[in-house]
Amino acid sequence: MPKIVFIGAGSFGFTRKLVRDLLTFPLLEKSEIALVDINKQRLSFAKRACEKIVQQGNYPAKVTATTDRREALKGANAVMVTILCGGTNVWQ
Repeated sequence: MPKIVFIGAGSFGFTRKLVRDLLTFPLLEKSEIALVDINKQRLSFAKRACEKIVQQGNYPAKVTATTDRREALKGANAVMVTILCGGTNVWQ
């Protein structure tokens, strides 16, 4: 089972869309999706959204979430860094 870690997973839109796309590949549909964020509330929201994607797509994937990046990185096969620096002001 490949392990894909998302650091900065609280970005609901980006994380959700990327997870949905990754799971469409047969090689990745059994992945462990490990979400990491310093904001527990956003992390919880992202985890629920990713679990819904797994459930609706009937994927054999597993979703985990933690604020401890060192723990999440153990055994990782791929790491996606999706940290937003500067808040939404960067987009405006």
